Order: sequence, then structure tokens, then C-alpha cells
Amino acid sequence: MHKLLSLTFLLLFVTDPVNAQSEAAKLLESGKRKQEKGSVESAIKDYNKAIELDKDLADAYYFRGNAWFDLEEFQQAIGDYSRLIQLKPDHKDAWFNRGNAYYELGNYEMAAADFTRSIALDPAFADDWFNRGNVFYKQGRFEEALEDFNKGISLNGEYPDGYYDRANTLYNLERFDQAVVDYTKAIELQGETFDYHFNRALAYFSLEMDDKACADLARAKELGDPDAGEYIRELCK
Repeated sequence: MHKLLSLTFLLLFVTDPVNAQSEAAKLLESGKRKQEKGSVESAIKDYNKAIELDKDLADAYYFRGNAWFDLEEFQQAIGDYSRLIQLKPDHKDAWFNRGNAYYELGNYEMAAADFTRSIALDPAFADDWFNRGNVFYKQGRFEEALEDFNKGISLNGEYPDGYYDRANTLYNLERFDQAVVDYTKAIELQGETFDYHFNRALAYFSLEMDDKACADLARAKELGDPDAGEYIRELCK
């Protein structure tokens, strides 16, 4: 799955006569700086104070949601993204990031729904398609996963995990020759990764191309795959 989106622009604040809102804005900026430096828990304290001063400060919920996500407190993150969506229903990043949080919790139905909403807001963002494809894959909805991976690759053809995920989907659909093509493309883009070689070996075995399968298993073992050795002993002569 892809990492969270994060705003990169500097927030501009209109001068407000209400001191509380001005102070909330300062706390938000302080929290962002701390979060960028890796002081996530300290950043959350600043976001908490900012929200106490201005309960409608949308960006505070966004950045605090991201901070909770970094701490793997996914339910807390979902709460903040949900509040942000209440304030800004078309905030695409909130839908995308909440989808990631639901995915991490294994709530695939909600994750799919959020990625679908994110896609509606920006159909040209490849990560939405890849992530929803992974949700469908987890649900065993391989044809739908394949459609999403196809779309994601059409938007970003240089993403190795996109080919790897599509290859796994094709393998489950017993389209082994096409799976081999995608595993090979993933290896070309990523460089050698034992997962890629190991899974391509399984596809080769399914095609009764045992020599190539065993060569991939040997390479996977060299790259640190913990299971390749056992497969070599059982399947390779």
C-alpha cells in the first residue's frame, strides 16, 4: 500500500481579531514543524491545544490524523479524518488517508468505499487505483482488483509494486504466463527483491518451467528469502 498524502504548502492565515484563532494557527504551525522532525507525540499535543482553541480548524484534524497514523493509532486517525470530512466533504486527502487507516485495521469494505470516493474526486491519481486494487485482492475480488491495477499502471507505469500486485492477481486468476511478464517487469523496475523472484518461481512451476522456477528460487534464497531453501529441497533436483 502507498504512504499517506501530506500537504506540502505553507498555510496562510488571514489576520483574525479573535486571539484564540491566531494562537491556534501558531500551534498548528508548531505541530507541523515538530512532526516533520519526527517528534510526533509532541506535535499531537500542539494539535490538541489548537483544536481546543478552534474546533473548526480543519488542517489540525488533518495533521493530527496523520500523526496518529504514524503512531499506528489507526482508530484515532479515522476519527480525525472523519471530522475533517465533516468540515470539508471534498477534502480528497482525507478520504484517501482514511481509506488507508481502514485498510490497516482490516476493514476492507470501508477502505474500498473511501478509495472510491477519493477516485471520484481525482480519477487521475494512480495511488487510489492501486490501493483499492489491494483491497479487492484482500477480499478475493480478483477481476475487480485486476481492473484497478490496470488503471493504476496506465496512470503510473513506473511503479514496480503495481506490476507485482497485478502479477499476484493474475496468478490467482491462473493466468500464469501474464503473471510472469509482470513479475519480470517489477524486477526490472525495482531491482532484485526476493518476493518478486519467489513468486515468479511459483508462476514458472505452474507453467511447468521448472528450470526457470528453480533458478528464481535460488536467487530468492541468495537475496534472503526465508522459505526458498525448503522449496528448493522439495521441488528442485
